[in-house]
Amino acid sequence: MGMPRRSLPWRIIIPTIIVIVIGLVVYFSFQNVFDLFRNFRVTINNESDYDIVSVKTGLEKGDNSKNNIEDGSLYILQKDVPSGKKVKFAPQLKLSGEGAIYLEFTDNQGKSQHHTVCGYTEYLSGNSYVTITNDKVSVVEECM
Repeated sequence: MGMPRRSLPWRIIIPTIIVIVIGLVVYFSFQNVFDLFRNFRVTINNESDYDIVSVKTGLEKGDNSKNNIEDGSLYILQKDVPSGKKVKFAPQLKLSGEGAIYLEFTDNQGKSQHHTVCGYTEYLSGNSYVTITNDKVSVVEECM
């Protein structure tokens, strides 16, 4: 004679499944909120006909002029952004106080552009999404 077969404890399994499903829904619903508190990241979407061959990010203070670039806060991306590709990176910057984050890039035709990707930050957290086309550069800031 074998041991009697025990039934599954449904009183434990069903509530556990419900808690897991609710947890997943809450996590995915608030994922963008949690992103605001992570280290600052930039996503470049190169929709132009040209490769981006140089990308720099840095900090500016005051009136955002190039003369106010904060000392020691420059990050150079070590790879190109080919035409039609997307690149995400987290620039390693150091900020004391408050400032703005800029992005400067050069395409393979030698054309350089300078754009503010986070107009105001104290914590270097959040995201910026930069879309580069042949005609314009658009920036969506989600930074703190």
